[in-house]
Amino acid sequence: MSQTSLLHAVYGSARSFLRAHAAAAVLATSAFTLGAAAPAQAASTYAATKYPIVLVHGLSGTSKFLGVVDYWYQIPEDLRANGANVYVADVSAFNDETVRGEQLVSQIRSVLATTGAAKVNLIGHSQGGLTSRYAAAVVPNLVASVTTIGTPHKGSEFADFVESTPAPFQALVNLGADIFGSVLGWFNGNSNPQNGFAALHILSTSGAADFNKAFPSAGLANGCSTGSATDVRNGNVQKLYSWTGRSTATNLLDVFDPVLVFSGGVMQARGSGTNDGLVSVCSAKFGQVLSTDYAWNHLDEVNQLLGLIGWGAADPVAVIRTQANRLKTAGL
Repeated sequence: MSQTSLLHAVYGSARSFLRAHAAAAVLATSAFTLGAAAPAQAASTYAATKYPIVLVHGLSGTSKFLGVVDYWYQIPEDLRANGANVYVADVSAFNDETVRGEQLVSQIRSVLATTGAAKVNLIGHSQGGLTSRYAAAVVPNLVASVTTIGTPHKGSEFADFVESTPAPFQALVNLGADIFGSVLGWFNGNSNPQNGFAALHILSTSGAADFNKAFPSAGLANGCSTGSATDVRNGNVQKLYSWTGRSTATNLLDVFDPVLVFSGGVMQARGSGTNDGLVSVCSAKFGQVLSTDYAWNHLDEVNQLLGLIGWGAADPVAVIRTQANRLKTAGL
């Protein structure tokens, strides 16, 4: 048996085992994939938007790691304490937007059925921004705004690098993605399908270009320019916002910083320019660009790891709270 055949055989066995156990977890629990709404009495109304906020995680993410630690660390509870009605989406950790996007559309419909609201405000981190754009294009009447944080709208040079590695290595990466994604799903009571190859391609520069052709947005512009602050789809006006970090090493205590220093260096060598370790500043620009100057890396953007951001850096929890207030002020 060839090396590639052996890898695929191991991959298939591991995937079947994990999916079977994930399915059992779903049958054993009736956990709703979305986080709870705002408490009956919030301490403030600063973030009390007209429409519910849905937070959408990125690649390798979930609503809660191991069923305990929020992907959006300390962010949902802060928004709720300030009056927001917040839900946390749980889509495939590794897949493309034809899968993740449809999962999000289904969860948006569940939020609207639960709350009676007419629309939602989507806030997506990393690939979650692409997932949010898919939903906004497919059900424009249900999406009031799209905010993207560190999203590779034009792809990531690091994804290009991984796609250039030998096939056996890519097969191992895909196997690891499927296992990790299935384990994440098991802890949260879902069996979302995983496909590392599909996720990798859509995050590459060529995959992102294909996605942008299939789901165009006025929020995008050529080169490193900024696009329109709104999309109008079938008469539905959607507000568009974005921001990103521009650093890699930000906190000596964060064990992921060396990884992002490496990936950011690979990106620089491939011509990305300034980046957050996984996404370039130019690729992250979308709609009304609120800032590209945050001293954050890709994980800092959602207050990870466990709130370990750089000394003197802006508080990502406060930045997202301010965005909720901006949406409220805009009547959204």
